[in-house]
Amino acid sequence: MPRTEAQPGDIVFYEQVAPGTETAPGETHHAAVVTSVTPDGDIKLTQHTSSFQNVSLDSREHTANRNGGEQRIRIVRPEPDWY
Repeated sequence: MPRTEAQPGDIVFYEQVAPGTETAPGETHHAAVVTSVTPDGDIKLTQHTSSFQNVSLDSREHTANRNGGEQRIRIVRPEPDWY
């Protein structure tokens, strides 16, 4: 889904595009949860470590690209079918 439609509870997946140091192209290697979207559209994420709570997707994406090579960001909205 487009970033402009992101909502709290959506899942952000990182997919490796360019060859990285540890991850093969095409591999989905990381996930985070959207915790908020600010009025100006900044998407905030929380990941598994305490230093990545409510961080900006834009800043996190730049860090991931710098550290591991180009990443494709995919935002997915879980749609449970049990209710």
